[in-house]
Amino acid sequence: MTTINTANYVYIPGKSIVEDIDLDQTPVYIDQQRYTEEDARRDSDEAERIYRARLVPGGKSLSGGTKHSPKFQVVLGESTAEKARQAAADEGMSVSRWLRNVVEEKLAA
Repeated sequence: MTTINTANYVYIPGKSIVEDIDLDQTPVYIDQQRYTEEDARRDSDEAERIYRARLVPGGKSLSGGTKHSPKFQVVLGESTAEKARQAAADEGMSVSRWLRNVVEEKLAA
């Protein structure tokens, strides 16, 4: 049985080396729980989503303090929406963050 103390490991995209093992064939336990291929897929998908969106769970309010930030809803044509999605993906961020950057840049000009 292999036991991993998760506090000893930090994954750094582009720098960390990850061995490819079949977790269903090689028993690995994290915090005394069996870690399976399904667990790895779930965690990988979530980590990728957070990394791509550059989201910080429980992040700070954009308005400061504990105040909720105002929300706006934008309606776009299909072609424009797809271009916005692609531009955001190209810059490795969520559409919301990308649109916020565009608005902030426009208002700063």
